[in-house]
Amino acid sequence: MAATRRRGTELDDAIYRAVFGELTEHGYSGLTFEGVARRAQTSKPVLYRRWPHRLDMVVAALTSASDDVIQAADTGSLAGDVEATLHLVLDRLESMGRSIALGVLSDAAAAPGTGTLRILQTKGVALSDAILHRARERGEIGPALLPERVRSLPFDMARYEFLVNGDLTADAIHDIVATVFCPLVTLMAGAADQPI
Repeated sequence: MAATRRRGTELDDAIYRAVFGELTEHGYSGLTFEGVARRAQTSKPVLYRRWPHRLDMVVAALTSASDDVIQAADTGSLAGDVEATLHLVLDRLESMGRSIALGVLSDAAAAPGTGTLRILQTKGVALSDAILHRARERGEIGPALLPERVRSLPFDMARYEFLVNGDLTADAIHDIVATVFCPLVTLMAGAADQPI
């Protein structure tokens, strides 16, 4: 089939529809640039100019389809906020389908140079920053600044749990928050006015 000359949003939409069609039909592991190009009626070079890696193309399509960006939950406590936010992340992973989510996360971990893993880490830090800011305002934690690795920790551990165990359970989320993250934050951020 001859490539159709389109540009901008029209081309992006055709490519994203093609990515979803290929994901549905072949799964993440079976998705190829050739299949997407054929389905979108464009050429492989058009795709490679935009996304040098399959992972980047799939993440762009998934991001384009997401009407709502995950916001940090506000439950009134540090532990509650982190737990509720991790449940929102889990819901998003499950909505894309377990095998697709596992494929994307696995490829992101295996190819850190693609930038996708850094995007995921940055989003986790941004969510943590919003949660930690509210916790400071409520007097739950002290004013000391936390390193990025600590701020991204609950999301990194959740990603690890999902990838290694193939699942992220409510018990695992609670354990990440209650056993690891909150005690570490309390220790490193300084004195709190009230318990977490």
